[in-house]
Amino acid sequence: MKNKTELIIKYIAIMLSTISLVLIFQVSALNAQTPKNCSEIHYVNPSAPSGVYQIDPDGDGALTMMDCQCDMTTDGGGWTLVLNYNHLLTTDPALNVLTANLPLQGQTALGFDESNTVYWGHAGTALMTAIPFDEVRFYGITSDHIRVMDFKTSHAGTISYFKTGIGSTEGISADFTPFAAHSTFLPAAVNLTVSNMGDYAMTAYPLWNGSTYHWYLGGADPVCVKRWEVDNYPCTTPSTFHQIWVRQNASLGFKMNTKSLIEVNLSPNPFNESAEMTLSNSTQERFSNITIQVTDLLGKQVFPNIDRNSVSFTIHKGSLAPGIYFCKLVNESGVLNTIKMVIK
Repeated sequence: MKNKTELIIKYIAIMLSTISLVLIFQVSALNAQTPKNCSEIHYVNPSAPSGVYQIDPDGDGALTMMDCQCDMTTDGGGWTLVLNYNHLLTTDPALNVLTANLPLQGQTALGFDESNTVYWGHAGTALMTAIPFDEVRFYGITSDHIRVMDFKTSHAGTISYFKTGIGSTEGISADFTPFAAHSTFLPAAVNLTVSNMGDYAMTAYPLWNGSTYHWYLGGADPVCVKRWEVDNYPCTTPSTFHQIWVRQNASLGFKMNTKSLIEVNLSPNPFNESAEMTLSNSTQERFSNITIQVTDLLGKQVFPNIDRNSVSFTIHKGSLAPGIYFCKLVNESGVLNTIKMVIK
């Protein structure tokens, strides 16, 4: 009889463990979310390096996951590349309006022809509308002169124009922040604008000073048949490198759903009296907003004693009975992660 009882107990323990693993899998699957832009990736993991990542700009919308180029260093990082054209002198390839993917970054020096590659193109307005952002960064160089364009702006008119293709960049000349390398006359010299350029809002004269300084890609007119311009009006086709990046700035109201992106370790687990829970991929600011909710296998909330330390939690058994529990990490966005906790 004793052996039979022991076998039954072992069987029940195995079944409970299996159930708990299934529940954890289901919770993790429900909580999983692909970041919408590079800003979310950087917010979750500030040490993430620059490179190619996968994002899903509209979450549960029609867009599928796509690769994107992230700059995680410039001005604090979190920039998503939305326009990239490295153009070779004397050539005039067609622009590429992207609707379901973003351009990646290839060569960053002049003298390359990257047309008809994954490094050639810019997001159309539908894709720009799907990407959350409230800052824009221009970067451009040309073989026609040594000046470098490198600045950011949170100009509301420009943000709206690039998202919708309706409106203009009027007012950007007084609303921008130059980076250290910036030496062009634009955008401070902007004195003219064009409007309602649709999918070509970022390429057709978003920055324009008469017949002197332009930002213009792949254009044509009766005087200058081919137009590839960075702070100039050369009437020739020099080598050029144009980039536009966007960022969603936390200080401007950025709140993201960071589900299943917090990595959690509980040790020891199982435990008798207490265990230490540590979090990775979390900033001090985010840690201070996280709380722990503990439930049993039936989903009923229980209340062990929990100490908040500087960068971790200590969970004490207290009056909890031995068994399997689930610890949920929660903040204002919802459940960030769920792990199994076993008390002996």
